[in-house]
Amino acid sequence: MIELLAPAGSREALTAAVESGADAVYLAGNMFGARAYADNFDEDGLREAIAFAHSRDVRVHVTVNTIVRDEEMAALSRYLRFLYEAGADAALVQDLGVYRL
Repeated sequence: MIELLAPAGSREALTAAVESGADAVYLAGNMFGARAYADNFDEDGLREAIAFAHSRDVRVHVTVNTIVRDEEMAALSRYLRFLYEAGADAALVQDLGVYRL
C-alpha cells in the first residue's frame, strides 16, 4: 500500500494537504518538536487540526522529535496523553526514551 504523507506546518498547509488528497499529514505541536521556532500548533490548534483531518479520513501524525531530558519526562507524559486523547494517529519520535514511555 502506498501512502501519501504530507507536511502540515500551518493551518493553511494542513488544508492544502488534505484537499490535495493526502492520506496522512505530519505536524508539530509547540512542545517537543524539533522545529521549536516554527509556527506550530498549540493544544487547541492540534485538536482542531485532528478533527478537521479525521472528518476527511486523513490520519494525523504528530512529531515528538526532540531529545528529552530526564526533568522533562513528566511534561512529556502529559503531552503524550493529550495527543492520545485528542485523537492523534501516531507520534513520530526520535528519542528512544520517548518511545519507551
